[in-house]
Amino acid sequence: MSKYLIVLSELFLALLHLLIIQKYLKTFLGPEKKTLKSYIEWSIYYIFLLISNIGINLPPHLLLSGNVLLIFIISSSSHKKSIMQRCIFSLLICTAWMLVEVIVMMILNTVGFDAGILKDAGSFISKMCMLLLSVIISHCIKDNHYSEIPLKYFLIILLIPVGSIYIMHHIFLIAAVHSEYAMFSATASFLLLVVNYMIFEVYDWISRDAELREQNRLYAQQLELCTQQAEERENLYLEIRRIRHDLKKHLSVLLEMVRIGQTNETEKYITLLIDDGVGDRPEEVSRSGNIIVDSLINNTYTLAQKYNIDFNINVLVPAILPFESGHLAIILGNLMENALEACQEIKEGKRFINLDISYVKEVFQLSIKNNYQKKRKKNNIGNYITTKNDTIYHGLGLSSINHAVANYQGQVEIIDRNNEFQVIVIMYGLYS
Repeated sequence: MSKYLIVLSELFLALLHLLIIQKYLKTFLGPEKKTLKSYIEWSIYYIFLLISNIGINLPPHLLLSGNVLLIFIISSSSHKKSIMQRCIFSLLICTAWMLVEVIVMMILNTVGFDAGILKDAGSFISKMCMLLLSVIISHCIKDNHYSEIPLKYFLIILLIPVGSIYIMHHIFLIAAVHSEYAMFSATASFLLLVVNYMIFEVYDWISRDAELREQNRLYAQQLELCTQQAEERENLYLEIRRIRHDLKKHLSVLLEMVRIGQTNETEKYITLLIDDGVGDRPEEVSRSGNIIVDSLINNTYTLAQKYNIDFNINVLVPAILPFESGHLAIILGNLMENALEACQEIKEGKRFINLDISYVKEVFQLSIKNNYQKKRKKNNIGNYITTKNDTIYHGLGLSSINHAVANYQGQVEIIDRNNEFQVIVIMYGLYS
């Protein structure tokens, strides 16, 4: 009975070995492309692991060569990376794993483990170390597609494998003295490995869920900006219709005044028409011809005048930019909204916003600088957070900007000193 249980344990341990390798592939080479060929290759690798663990004890150099070759073959069919990247990854992951196993065996041998359970203990602890390392690496790599979860939750999750290693260390020590617990130690090691793997799968799920929530809030914010632009266009359209409706009447009155020679009255009437037409419309300080840029800047300028903010603008962009309108609205709208809110904290007479936008040789550059009163807050990974109480619907400005800029291989630089906040955005039109 115990023999069958040992075989069953080896079957599941080999499967966990594959799952850990799969996590490393996803971390370093990106998402896997699942095909029938890849499933066959994974099956061959699984059989190879079973043979080396249960059947034939292969020499270390042959075991290492077989692992490297099979991982390289799997990565070639399921990931679109260069041959050099796949070769380096296959060599590094197998060499690192074998090195971890050797170190673990040396430590356990030094501690004084019984030779009968040394292999089981080493197999369990080495897999735990590799699983733990894969999660730490995936958390530290900056170029991932998932949002970061708070650091305290990440550290709590890491306590689980560390605690598992501690527990199993003592279980194997007990089994070394009392041979009747050998089967219990093998079963416990397998169960703890499964639990730890599932915990880290939950960690990935939490990260994906956080990313989806942020994307949903981003789309809601984009919809709000688009709605604002639609209202501005509708108001402009209604104004044009009003002017066209009244224009014929005004022209008839002017024509009659000209016929009877009322030159002074005609001049006064024209002056009143001009004042009436211009007075109701916001001042157009941006006339680039780009609807998104002009509408957002002109609307913000009107608000800045209302709050007595010195708004200096320098815009040099063509009427058509090679970027999506939604991305431009998110970047420019969020930056100017944040600047307006920050300036309102300052005493009147000292408020300022400096905005420079240009597009030269397929490079879009935006710089916005403003002063502020309240100290800007950061979270545990260095990102700025909102000073408002409602953190659900606020505090996404810079995050939304980073997502939009990333679509064009751009960069966002923040300079914060002497109560002056400056954001510099660079995007490249050739990536659009």
